[in-house]
Amino acid sequence: MNLDKVNLFDLASKRLQWVSDRQRTISENIANADVAGYRAREVESFESYLERAQKTASLPSARVEQSQTTWNTGLSGNNVVVEEQLLEASSASGQYRVATNLYRKAHEMMITVVTSR
Repeated sequence: MNLDKVNLFDLASKRLQWVSDRQRTISENIANADVAGYRAREVESFESYLERAQKTASLPSARVEQSQTTWNTGLSGNNVVVEEQLLEASSASGQYRVATNLYRKAHEMMITVVTSR
C-alpha cells in the first residue's frame, strides 16, 4: 500500500465505508441466526478493500464472502454463533469510533491551519 498519496480524509472515509459494510454484514448474520442452512458471512480485509478502492474513483462496497468460522455448525446447517457475532459487532463499533475520531482530528487540524495566522 502506497501511503504517499493517501490523505486523512480519504482514508477515514474509506474506513468508515468498510466498517459500515462490516456492521451491515454482522447484522445480517445475527438476523439469520435461526435460519436453517444460512452460512455466516464476513467482509474482506480492510487492506484488500483499500487496495481495490484506490483503483476506482468512487467508494465501492466491501466484498462479502462466506465466513471461515472456528465455532460449531448446528444440526440445521447454520453456522452463525450469536456470541461470535456480538464480539465482531463490538470490534466494528470500536473501529468506527477510531475512524470517526481520525476524521474529526483531521478536520480540526485543517481548521487550525486555515484560521491561524
